[in-house]
Amino acid sequence: MVNTRAGTLMAGLFVALSFSGQATALTVYDIIQLSEKNYRDDDILALIKATDSAFGLKAGDITRLMELGVSENVIQAMLKAVPEEAVATPGKVYQGYTSAADPSESATAPSEHVVTAQSGSGAVLAGGRIAYAPFNESGVGRHHHSVVTLAGLQLLILRDEGSFSSVAARAAAVVKRLGEVAVANPGTFRTGHTPEGDAVMFYEENAQNPTTILNVSHADARAYQRRSGRTVTSALLAAYWSDLLSDYWSIALNSTTPLRLSDVHEGEALNALFEQWSKSADSGASRLADASQLLPPQAQQHLLQLATRVPHDFTVREPHRQK
Repeated sequence: MVNTRAGTLMAGLFVALSFSGQATALTVYDIIQLSEKNYRDDDILALIKATDSAFGLKAGDITRLMELGVSENVIQAMLKAVPEEAVATPGKVYQGYTSAADPSESATAPSEHVVTAQSGSGAVLAGGRIAYAPFNESGVGRHHHSVVTLAGLQLLILRDEGSFSSVAARAAAVVKRLGEVAVANPGTFRTGHTPEGDAVMFYEENAQNPTTILNVSHADARAYQRRSGRTVTSALLAAYWSDLLSDYWSIALNSTTPLRLSDVHEGEALNALFEQWSKSADSGASRLADASQLLPPQAQQHLLQLATRVPHDFTVREPHRQK
């Protein structure tokens, strides 16, 4: 068992840091790690209070945390530590994931927009909702960007309006098409070509023609290139987005191991996400989001990086070269 004095000193250190403005809020993963190392409940509770941590647990998280050795007292404290912005309301701005590599990048959404093929009011999958929201980034002036999300996890960033009247209108169209293919027959995401150029396509089994999810412009490629530190063409970005969507579809819709980005460094986070997903007995719409909260901070960071930039070691693979 960890030395009690060491635990007390650790709690004292976090208290001191909180007064100096240097303390970092604890994550669910941090709580699990402290419990596995047999820190006393009093010390963990002190850290939660000193760092002003908030967790936003769901019902399905409680059983999972108990299985991982987190005590009932600590879980009760976590349940009481509710984020101030746990629920987005119209006109209210909330802070999303922030990249450690670029602290100025953050998602902000006055309201979440959800679109579906059938009702137009919401697309709920086994993994959660498909939606879009405004996404604020540094150095873009008054230009508006949008993020497409699945269960609150950022899938990809749209930084150009393409042939639409606005980036938001383009994001709404992408969400609508993803909602359509989510309820279609099994299929696969691959690149294709339209009169507008390179595109992300969904090839449904036994269907005569693929569904165009989105056309990828040279402006899209330039915007991703500026943030990726590598050459990005529209063909490469179409292949990357296809692979990224394929891996999230594998997890959230098919409950299978994501393979497309398995050789990419940041792609390891998708495998970790699938492992947490597989361990959960919850079948609700929050399952994917809950699984992501149990990931180490670095893995959560990699998920954000997969959405905002093209990894340095990503290359176009065979599924796209065959078309």
